[in-house]
Amino acid sequence: MKTITKIKKLLKQLAFYARMATYHDYVIKDGQFVGQFDEMYRQFDQPWMQDQQPNPYARQAGIFHIKKFGIKSVLECGSGLGYYSQDIHRQTGIVPQGIETSSTAVDKARTLFPHLTFAVDDVMNIANYPDHDAILFAELTWYVLPQLDDLFAIMAERFAGKYFINNLVFYKGTQQYGTDYFTSLREFIDYVPFELIGSCEATTSSDSTIETSTIFRITA
Repeated sequence: MKTITKIKKLLKQLAFYARMATYHDYVIKDGQFVGQFDEMYRQFDQPWMQDQQPNPYARQAGIFHIKKFGIKSVLECGSGLGYYSQDIHRQTGIVPQGIETSSTAVDKARTLFPHLTFAVDDVMNIANYPDHDAILFAELTWYVLPQLDDLFAIMAERFAGKYFINNLVFYKGTQQYGTDYFTSLREFIDYVPFELIGSCEATTSSDSTIETSTIFRITA
């Protein structure tokens, strides 16, 4: 009985510490990439408050890029719970192909938006989706920094002449992770090996972040 009591006490302690953690701890913690996305989606119902469409400037700009350049099909990498896919669909009529590494997130997205399309897949497999006009990274780039050059090489080989849309948030004065790659929109644009055809950045005085959205024409 003592052993069972100790186990129950330990489980309660673990549950308490799990509640104390924030979803950020499963992604980037103390300037280090963690990347436990499926665990995060199991623990938290709305990481990044996805149901409230976070980063509204950048997300709306991404949709503007889709409309302006006549894009008819979108591969959304890191589609999460599917709210941005739904917003794209609502404003453009496009049914994006969402891919996401977390099976928990995909299950939830399919329940929330059964009329849309989601798959459990890794961003490194974008070559398996060659029929899409545009590849969309919405707040994904920080999580694939070590693979970014390889991803650009795949895009150049398999998607030349198509589009790369990137929505990316920079943190005002607090960012630790990824600063050896780029720290501003200008530095990100210079890093990407494709032709820039549209960009914007936005913030307010009360925001701790700067939202950016860019669109590139992919070149071989």
